Amino acid sequence: RKRTGAGAKSGARPPRALSREELSELVLNSGVAGQSPSKPEVKCLHAQLADHLCRDHSNPLGEAILSGVAARGVAVHGDSQCHQQCDCGVAREAATWWYTPVKNKQKLFTRLERRKQRQVARLE
Repeated sequence: RKRTGAGAKSGARPPRALSREELSELVLNSGVAGQSPSKPEVKCLHAQLADHLCRDHSNPLGEAILSGVAARGVAVHGDSQCHQQCDCGVAREAATWWYTPVKNKQKLFTRLERRKQRQVARLE
């Protein structure tokens, strides 16, 4: 039996495949990370910066972020080692540096600590 997905109605027409042009237009006009001219708040600065770097350098917010990072002394145009994590030809053990995100680990650690504190409070 073919899976139809959650909530799919029996006999429903499958979505029409978009052409490359239609898909490109949809993505480019959808806003970066949900950002649009009608939303004054800015979120996902990394997405704004990626949009600026990967498209045609026309994202003014991405440009401002890049300038701010460069002003802090970050080599925004790379250096002799920055390719190591993205280059499949460089083994992790051979790399001179490796980025390890800590955000999720910190969130899990904080959650565990809160649970421990609640358990201690219940026992008192």
